[in-house]
This record gives sequence, C-alpha cells and structure tokens, in this order.
Amino acid sequence: MGRIGWSDFVIWQCSLRQRNFRMFGGKPSEGTIASFSNIKSNNSLGDIRSILMEDNCEDTSKMFEFMHKQTHDPETRFDKAIKFFSSEYYNTPSNFDGSFTATFPYQSNVSKDLLKKKKVIAQFFERDTGFSFAVKVTKLKKNNSKWQYTFWHNRFFNPSLSEGIEILNFSPEKTGLKKIN
Repeated sequence: MGRIGWSDFVIWQCSLRQRNFRMFGGKPSEGTIASFSNIKSNNSLGDIRSILMEDNCEDTSKMFEFMHKQTHDPETRFDKAIKFFSSEYYNTPSNFDGSFTATFPYQSNVSKDLLKKKKVIAQFFERDTGFSFAVKVTKLKKNNSKWQYTFWHNRFFNPSLSEGIEILNFSPEKTGLKKIN
C-alpha cells in the first residue's frame, strides 16, 4: 500500500458529501459520522454527524445566512441548499483542511466530555474505506465564522434549530493518519 496523505481523507470526504447531495437529496451517509474514542483507553466517547469545514468559510457562512433571511419558506431554503452543495461546492478539496464541526445541545454530556479530554481519536468509515486520526477539540464562540457556518448550514436541515446550542470544532493532527480498509 502506498503512503497515505492528508489529502486522501479530504478528497474522500468531499466525494462522499457531494454524492450524498447529488444522489440522496442531502441525506448524510455513514461516512459523515465521526466516532470518537479516548486516546489513552480507546473507550468509545460517542458518534456525531460532522460538517466538513472550508478553510475560509466566512463568505459562505454569510451566504447561508442570506439564503435563510431571503425567504421564510424552509422548503425553498432546503432546495437552494441542496442545489448549492450538489453543484461545484465539493469539487475543490483544496478548499478544505479536514477540520470539522458538530452541533450539540447546550451543555450536553458528550460535548462536556469531549472538551474535557481536549484531544481524542476520530474515526470515519463507510463501505470498505475509513480513516482514523487524532483531533483537538475546542468550543466555538457565536461570533466565530465556523460557528456561523455550522449553525446556518444545519438550519437548512433543521429549521427549528435555535442559537441555544454549542458547536465544537475538531482540528486534526495531520500526523498519525491511518487508512482503514
């Protein structure tokens, strides 16, 4: 087997996500779920649905917010989001660095545990391919562009999502990446 580079994970994630939008109307697949485990004990810490983050997501987060404020019809918003994500959005994996975010209920036990650990193992797997690597866990503030991006992104799929949530950011350590077959 050849060397595994960080771009292998990012390209795989972009391909999965684009396929999900193009073929399944945005329904997320198994490969978008991050399974977390403790670095020391390897005990499971839970699974979360992840949002792959753009390197520079500020403009896109503003566009998402505009799309929401443009209409009060959640179906129209949803349709526009599907068109956006299924078009060219994931065609340039170099726009993504492999970091991802997730939304949690305010002060959930899972988010508290992940934040307390500060660093955990994340594993993604779908069909016969997967990746495992360490991530640093941080809590985002509402004025952070990644928080805004995640909030407005998730609101396309959950119109009743309120701002009374926590959003965690998972920054991968780019060494120690393992491909799972």
